[in-house]
Amino acid sequence: MKKLMLALASIALMATATMADAPAATEVKMKIKAKEKNGVVKTKVSISHNMLTYDQAKKKGLEANFITHITATVGDKVVYDASTSQFLSKNPLIKFVFNGKKGDEIKITYTQLKGETFFATKKIK
Repeated sequence: MKKLMLALASIALMATATMADAPAATEVKMKIKAKEKNGVVKTKVSISHNMLTYDQAKKKGLEANFITHITATVGDKVVYDASTSQFLSKNPLIKFVFNGKKGDEIKITYTQLKGETFFATKKIK
């Protein structure tokens, strides 16, 4: 029992250290259009990203790097969440709708394969 408790404590410490070492999100420029009509917000997000797949990276002698996760939040509420792969197009355009109101701020966050996180914000019109 004592060994189990010790193992769980060390796992918790490693997880905490990993989260603390995680790089902070970097703000980038994205094209975001978010318009509210009758309580429904129509959103379009254009992300500039080369989406370098494993095959393309191998041919160019580089490391693969593509978007692995996209999240949109308004306040603390997640309004869009997608796990993606290398098969998402270069410079992807994402469209989604949600219930919201004018004046709120939408935050789009994406994570790359390498672990870096980027975000952009925009007020809903």
